[in-house]
Amino acid sequence: MSRAIYAKAIFFDAVGTLFQVRGGVGQIYWEIAKPYGVRASPEAIEQAFQEVFPSAPPLAFSRLQSGLLRRSEKEWWRNVVLEVFHRVGMIRRFDAFFEEVFRAFAGIRGWELYPETRETLQHLRKAGFILGVISNFDSRILTVCTDLEIFEYLDSIQISSREGAAKPDPQIFIRALQYHGLLPREAVHVGDSLEEDVKGAVSAGLTPIYLNRNQDAVLPDGVFSIRNLTDIVSTVKSF
Repeated sequence: MSRAIYAKAIFFDAVGTLFQVRGGVGQIYWEIAKPYGVRASPEAIEQAFQEVFPSAPPLAFSRLQSGLLRRSEKEWWRNVVLEVFHRVGMIRRFDAFFEEVFRAFAGIRGWELYPETRETLQHLRKAGFILGVISNFDSRILTVCTDLEIFEYLDSIQISSREGAAKPDPQIFIRALQYHGLLPREAVHVGDSLEEDVKGAVSAGLTPIYLNRNQDAVLPDGVFSIRNLTDIVSTVKSF
């Protein structure tokens, strides 16, 4: 990247950008499922999850009251996890197992920060940027960000389940802009998905920054790319 990007706000994807699954989905499911008689390996569970999750319907609902929203989120995830175990072999007392899994991914048992995340957010906060998250996530993101000690650096969190639109739908990006009273050209969005983050941001008029940790993606012309979050500090400048 040879030129700087100027912005007032920096929005981030969550999973795969700010934090990641601790040890892998298959490993966590397997560890929790051991008392319930699981026979499949962590690798088989991981493969099934990677097949099921992308084909699930968008995690997005019409505007719902808090209690109903959380029940809808939980039922969405129950259907995903149930399909995973239909594929690898059903376990005993599935509902009890699912309750444990759902709780695990509400905090640090299920997630860990990338090494540079907190320091980068601290630096950008001191530089005066508006910082937010735009994520295809559910309400548990609030406890996840709190447990990972990054909530204090965030000015807003837009999640698909609550906003009724999932990336790459431009509406979830537009809602973030409206919340802060920003024009699209005043914000950038950082994420690790070309489809959800880059195309979604472009469709809403934001400047996308692709987080290409493995340097293995072919980028569309003109798309900015970084190797880790630390690169944002030298790439994005405040208006």
